[in-house]
Amino acid sequence: MPQTNDAGLIVFPPTVWKFNYKFNLVELQPKIDYLFSLVTNNSKLENGEALSTVAVDSSLQPHAWEELSHFQNWLGGVFEPIKDAYQFTDRQSNVTNSWFNKHQRGGYTSEHLHSNTTFVVTSYISLPQNSGYIEFKDPLEYHKTAWPIYPEESSYIVVPCETNDVLIFPGWLKHRVQPNNTDTDRIVMTFNIK
Repeated sequence: MPQTNDAGLIVFPPTVWKFNYKFNLVELQPKIDYLFSLVTNNSKLENGEALSTVAVDSSLQPHAWEELSHFQNWLGGVFEPIKDAYQFTDRQSNVTNSWFNKHQRGGYTSEHLHSNTTFVVTSYISLPQNSGYIEFKDPLEYHKTAWPIYPEESSYIVVPCETNDVLIFPGWLKHRVQPNNTDTDRIVMTFNIK
């Protein structure tokens, strides 16, 4: 049964889901710093003063950390209504890989998607005020080419977040991250879920 939103009908499940989880940055910071110290091959998606641990040894990835086991249990519960909304027949899921991105002043992540991934979980471990947000590209962009719009201005939707926010979205959804305009690090943890 469709839900209503003012005069409009919501006939499909949301594309982006937003939650909040209280991360313990004091506990996580030493391991996060250590992981960044191991980066020898930065991701090509990172620009400016930006660093990613995506290529670090998989046995050291954050989803394997005991310190994040409670978060993973919480995440499992959060996924149940999402699977219900999408009417998934296969209820099993697991984290295939995980990493941290750190953006200092001017650092950002280019547009991309997560191939062969059902869902992406983006967690804001530290998101200083004015340090930039994630932007999602309208997946119907090419279907709107005849509409009287400015595609350069309307194809991206900014999702404001704050520290401890957790976003879940399909791996096929293109996204990018705005530059950090502060002198404080923006630290984001990403899980790929299949």
